[in-house]
Amino acid sequence: MKFLVNLIKIILLFFGNICSRIGRFIYWYLRLSQSRIGKNVKFEFPVIVEGSGTLQIDDNCKIEKRVSFGRSPGSSIKIGKGSKIYEKVNIHAGENTSIKIGENCAILTNSILRNGNEVDIGNRSSISSYCQIFPREEGYDGKLIMGEKSNIGDNTMIDTSNDVIIGNEVAIGPYDIIYTHDHDYKSTSFAAWKGGVITGQVIVKDGAWVGARVTLLPGVTIGKRAIVAAGSVVTKNVEDGDIVAGVPAKSLLKNKVKKVEAEVKVEVKRN
Repeated sequence: MKFLVNLIKIILLFFGNICSRIGRFIYWYLRLSQSRIGKNVKFEFPVIVEGSGTLQIDDNCKIEKRVSFGRSPGSSIKIGKGSKIYEKVNIHAGENTSIKIGENCAILTNSILRNGNEVDIGNRSSISSYCQIFPREEGYDGKLIMGEKSNIGDNTMIDTSNDVIIGNEVAIGPYDIIYTHDHDYKSTSFAAWKGGVITGQVIVKDGAWVGARVTLLPGVTIGKRAIVAAGSVVTKNVEDGDIVAGVPAKSLLKNKVKKVEAEVKVEVKRN
């Protein structure tokens, strides 16, 4: 008798779960049907669409399975022509926020793009797999502005507590960390990481190359066509065309110039 009671309970739970899932699928597809969908858009279901904002997917896009679009009141998400959103990507727009992904862009598997402020990604740019892009400090929301033909490498974490501005044709390497906030750790009355929040925007200008496993700290600017060597921690601005490396990162070009100047001085003294 006890066996039969347990069996009935399990069956009821099973069918309850099935009905709940069917209800969620119906809700998602109703939301998707209310979106603006262009010509020749390919979906791999299920596609998760929640919230009351707007969603626009332009012509020739591909949306793979278990992509999640989260929309808050007054928000909008727009996917440009020919773009591809790979499976299990999570795109979430905060209240009154717009997320614009340009034409022929790509966001690869398991990446998270979540923001309470503006996101604007230029044409032919890409975000690789397992990237996490969202504010790391509650109550703070900066912008993510990304130019054309730029790429963010796999497993990169970008904190958008303040603005992150990436130029055209920029390469951000894999496993990078970009922080836009810090804490005032000087007070001894609480834990160091619980101090007041300090934020600073991070700018990476056109043509710059940030190597793998690099950390950019709040307030730094990486100049045009500058190179940041793998494993570096950047605490200060990097000039246009400079090459920096180390912890903290220092200019290799300036060191080379100083060395040459010293050698010249020695040679002059000898003569």
